[in-house]
Amino acid sequence: MTISRLMAAGLHLGHSTSLWEPATLPFIFGTREGISIINLEHTLVYLRRACNVAREVALRGGSILFVGTRPGFQDLTIEAARYCDGFHVSSKWIPGTLTNRHQVLGRHAPPDPEDPGRPPKTYKPDLIVLLNPLEHKIAISEAQLNNIPIIAITDTDYDPRLVSYPIPANDDSIRGVELVAKVLSTAARDGLHRRKQLLDQREKEKKLLRKQHSTKY
Repeated sequence: MTISRLMAAGLHLGHSTSLWEPATLPFIFGTREGISIINLEHTLVYLRRACNVAREVALRGGSILFVGTRPGFQDLTIEAARYCDGFHVSSKWIPGTLTNRHQVLGRHAPPDPEDPGRPPKTYKPDLIVLLNPLEHKIAISEAQLNNIPIIAITDTDYDPRLVSYPIPANDDSIRGVELVAKVLSTAARDGLHRRKQLLDQREKEKKLLRKQHSTKY
């Protein structure tokens, strides 16, 4: 990732100064024609930090949920999730998805083959990637109640303190949001690949130990 690539995707263009959220001041380079300009040096730093988080969660076997529901975001959200074997919400966040997941998600979960009468298991994600946080106050509240960290694109009209790992950037540029989603998905996929390598290595070591043990006795 480079600053020039972020700029080409339009991630430096914030909102009108009339919509400015004071908490974003450290991320603003200046203003131009009434528009806040985001300092992409900060964007790059925070994006790299978010990538490290996504990579580590995947490396540890955690699940990642991508959420992007604005028009034009649906396909890129699904693609990002699938690329790293994650999950996605691309149409609408149903209240209670996390706080009442057994009721909300249970109806869609497959039954237990060993005991069909038992309530199906539901899981909560270990990390949420939120592409349009402004419209998802309920999702953020539910994640906070469940201690689930959130990576989110935070424009100049949104308080970055409301999420765990903000990425200061323009959340209205479809091309820019797609770029951020792909980078995070690639980082998570890298974590999955490393996890597979580690598990394969451990399995080889176990086989070698068993072989040595059988040879000894």
